[in-house]
Amino acid sequence: VKLPIKFPTGEIIEAGINVRPYAKEILKNLSKYFEVIVFTASHSCYANVVVDYLDPDKEWVHHRLFR
Repeated sequence: VKLPIKFPTGEIIEAGINVRPYAKEILKNLSKYFEVIVFTASHSCYANVVVDYLDPDKEWVHHRLFR
């Protein structure tokens, strides 16, 4: 999957990501029983695009923590 990432400088790149099989399904199922928090060393401009791809309706990931 290639996602457009816009950096604070205004530069836009196409970043390729690999999504594990059933990643969306496990997020959906876990969110029924747990508060899902994504913690990453990535910058928010990149991580938000990836998390939005995995959870486009913002139903499953409850919190996001970045660098």
